[in-house]
Amino acid sequence: MTAALAEPVVEAVPDGTHVLGVRHHGPGSARGVLAELDRIRPDTVLVEGPADADWLVPLVAAEGMQPPVALLAYDPATPAHAVFWPYAVFSPEWQALRWAMEHGASARFVDLPSGAVLASRPAPPLEDIPTDREESQGDLDAVVRSDPIALLANAAGYDDPERWWDDVIESRSDGSGFEAITEAMAQLRDDPDSTHTHRDAEHEARREAYMRTVLRDVRKAGAGRIVVVCGAWHAPALTDPLPTAAADARALKGMRRTKTVMTWVPWTHSRLSYASGYGAGIESPGWYHHLFTTPGDVVPRWLTKVAGRLREKDLPVSSAHVIEAVRLAEAVATMRGRPLAGLAEVTDATRSVLCQGEELLVDLVTRDVVVGERLGTVPDEAPTVPLEADLRATARRLRLAIDPLEKSLELDLRKPTDLSRSRLLHRLRMLGVDWGVPARTAGTGTFKEGWSLTWRPEFSVDVAVASVWGTTVVDAATARVVDRATSADSPLATVTRVMEACLLGDLTAALPRVLAALRDRAALDVDVEHLMDALPVLVRAMRYGDVRATDTSALEEVATSLLVRIEAALPAAVTGLGDEAADALRGGVEEVHAATALMSAERRAEWLDTVERLTHRADLHGLLAGRFVRLLADAQVLDRDATARRLERALSVGSTPADKAAWIEGFLAGGGLLLVHDRALLGTLDAWLAGLRPEEFVDVLPLLRRTFGGFESAERRQLAHQIRRLDGTGPAVASASSGWSEIDLARAAPAVATVAWLLGLPVPEGAR
Repeated sequence: MTAALAEPVVEAVPDGTHVLGVRHHGPGSARGVLAELDRIRPDTVLVEGPADADWLVPLVAAEGMQPPVALLAYDPATPAHAVFWPYAVFSPEWQALRWAMEHGASARFVDLPSGAVLASRPAPPLEDIPTDREESQGDLDAVVRSDPIALLANAAGYDDPERWWDDVIESRSDGSGFEAITEAMAQLRDDPDSTHTHRDAEHEARREAYMRTVLRDVRKAGAGRIVVVCGAWHAPALTDPLPTAAADARALKGMRRTKTVMTWVPWTHSRLSYASGYGAGIESPGWYHHLFTTPGDVVPRWLTKVAGRLREKDLPVSSAHVIEAVRLAEAVATMRGRPLAGLAEVTDATRSVLCQGEELLVDLVTRDVVVGERLGTVPDEAPTVPLEADLRATARRLRLAIDPLEKSLELDLRKPTDLSRSRLLHRLRMLGVDWGVPARTAGTGTFKEGWSLTWRPEFSVDVAVASVWGTTVVDAATARVVDRATSADSPLATVTRVMEACLLGDLTAALPRVLAALRDRAALDVDVEHLMDALPVLVRAMRYGDVRATDTSALEEVATSLLVRIEAALPAAVTGLGDEAADALRGGVEEVHAATALMSAERRAEWLDTVERLTHRADLHGLLAGRFVRLLADAQVLDRDATARRLERALSVGSTPADKAAWIEGFLAGGGLLLVHDRALLGTLDAWLAGLRPEEFVDVLPLLRRTFGGFESAERRQLAHQIRRLDGTGPAVASASSGWSEIDLARAAPAVATVAWLLGLPVPEGAR
């Protein structure tokens, strides 16, 4: 009875080295590796990865470690010089490490140390470390080499290596084929058509020499059964018989290294294509995660997941759609001679049945399901730079979830928590960590602030880069803004924007030095365009004192000084301008005009007086002359009669039709409501147009089309309606006394009677 209940005897595998050549991030490979590990029961597991990260392996089994994650190595002197080794739950290497931790086996990485990898790649100069997200960060390029899987797929008659591997490995669950893959790779390595470039071949040879060196060391240490999990290309190089140790030592001689800092960082599915060190990358991590984690009914469960995502978008997808999609996917796989329906077949079924042929919906499924946006987590005991620890602690305190999915956030700056969130996001932007990007909000109140939040894995490098400025977010941001403001090559516009960021982030410790730099730069800058660029930013910053409780009194002096210098420089700046220069200057003048509306009444009056005096200059470009008159009219410095006289004078004899059209373009820029409500101005403009000779009309037509084409469609309709009335052919304007003159009383009578009855009023005589 006891013998009957005993566990079956598993035949022991003899000691030796077993090399498993895998496809990085391949779920079929991962299942095969687990099956082989359970069969072999090794005492040592060697995994392709940086050898100097062995001390981080125990964290694989730590609580809170959830893939996708990545090993990060960076140069502490130039943190932007970084490299990643990402792993997903379906990565064979990750499953091998997990198996070793769970079964008490020794686990080590065998590839080149991170310092050697970084030393083989050029580091960006320190002064070129990016601070803005639009600039590229770090060295994330993968090692470029011939794709051996593509060569095997081509030999098998496949034009897509993904589909070949899917048929051979990913869709099978028995884990077989490692010996066959190794043999095929050996044939490819001997094929001259698959050779690498000289630089790549040298790098690959060095990697394999280092792997064999680690393997020999493990054997000398007494390991019995060893399993090596590596990329399929390297499998033949690690299979006995190995080259001599002396030959490998010669290959490694002179290998350069640099100092690195290493840790685990969260990763995302969408970033699995950005792999470094071995050039791996996949396009469908969501699908591969499903393949690995779903024990059965892979296609029905997948299409059910797709249908659920579409239903979340309020699309009419039923269970019947799912059933038909499953049938179609299986039928297409049979017609194509495939053993099981793969991603291509389920995508075709999704497109035809669930999405009804709508490519936009197919793109949605690809982005949200096929790729997905799963964010991994790392345990608290994983090494971090102090700046990142402070950032994460602050985010937790402010209840800001670090999430890879885009999230809209609307802050009310009158609330302490929202104000602290705003300051954190602005400080991070100054450090080049654009976790939050400003977004529009409904309304115009200054107490509202909109953000779009998306956490990307590469922000871990950005934080490491920013750590050179300080150990906390506020200290690092303070040091960064001071450095940017006091840099000798920072133009005035940059210093003013730094000043604004300083106020937005409440960096009070930096304010005195930034303000001093602003005063110095403003005093030395004589370019009126630079001054006009700077003033609106300063004036906007002066408003922050109302909502953010920030002392902005020191800015008023600088803003006033800038305005005075702009007013003094404008007369010379508007002289002898061409069309493009006049248009550029017009934009600056409009910005300054809007800014002065937020300044004191005295400053506003001085500005309007300057603009009014400029309108009398005979050498003023028509575009600027018309715009200046419009600004004065909107500010009620010129009444209707005065504005009409200015228009008549501009359109009188003495100027070319092109100059007159430029004047009109400047005058009407921004909207045509002024003409809609002022028939005198409209009549003057209409008379001028009607009096043009045919050749003159052709000359001014492009300018006029540009001017009137910028109006809203409703404005154009109203203008057309008003123009029809100018010659008396349009419908008459009803006067106050005519009341019902344009109304058909007979047709209105039933409606009037009904409304009167509902309100309990007597029915009017004419409505009975």
